[in-house]
Amino acid sequence: MSFVWKLGILAGLVIVVFGGGSFATYELFLKTASRKPAKGNEAVVTPTPDPGIALLDQARELIAKGNVEDGKRLLISIFQNFPKSTKADEARRAVGDMNIQDFFSPQPSADKKEYVVARGDSIAKIASKTKAAPELIFKANGLDGLMIQPGQKFIIPSGQFTVQIFVGQQAVELLNHGVFFRWYKALDFHLPANMTSGQLKVIGKEAWSGGARVAFGEKKFHGSSRWVVLSASGIIFYSETAPNTPNVPKPRFGIQLAPEDMEELFALLGKDTPVTINK
Repeated sequence: MSFVWKLGILAGLVIVVFGGGSFATYELFLKTASRKPAKGNEAVVTPTPDPGIALLDQARELIAKGNVEDGKRLLISIFQNFPKSTKADEARRAVGDMNIQDFFSPQPSADKKEYVVARGDSIAKIASKTKAAPELIFKANGLDGLMIQPGQKFIIPSGQFTVQIFVGQQAVELLNHGVFFRWYKALDFHLPANMTSGQLKVIGKEAWSGGARVAFGEKKFHGSSRWVVLSASGIIFYSETAPNTPNVPKPRFGIQLAPEDMEELFALLGKDTPVTINK
């Protein structure tokens, strides 16, 4: 075979080898890459804005301008219409703060009566006359002791309260006349494993200090840990004011609230208050 023929065969092999490699490279990388949409043409997913953020700002602005009722309605719309909003709990707390301030204020309303202290009265006697819990009278009138004087004017607030326990949110909602009143977030939440949705009621209230029960009017009642016991369930709303040296062991099943929240709930709830568990 002549030199010229050998040279031709070698050149052909080079073309086949390197040409094929170039074609494969083009098919695998360059062509594939060219099929990918340019970044500028990619679909951009815009997160859905949280409507609660703007509504909360609007509500605050209305309240700051003195339009309290419209601001309050706007806050309520956040957690009723947009319960998954990041601002839902903040709106609940704001409305609850407004409700409790109105409830305990001296301003007259359909849910409040005025009582003038008579000679020989005590908080316990006034509670018996008005059918209001003594701790409610104490709290509503900002008392710091049990000494009262004839002629003093007391506000006796009343409500038609019901309670809802939300298992998923680990929270307690207080309603007054069937309308949202207050929201309490649990610090600890442990119910029986077989607990189902259902109806309970308040059967008793207890105050504990130093491992012993204390009654309203005793010195140790102030700052005591409070329990609200629910019927036939073993469930208790409770607080602990002395975490390092507990006033009483934790109940087996219960919902722990902050001491200030539990003190408030303790004053508001009476015997036979309905309680609903929502799974």
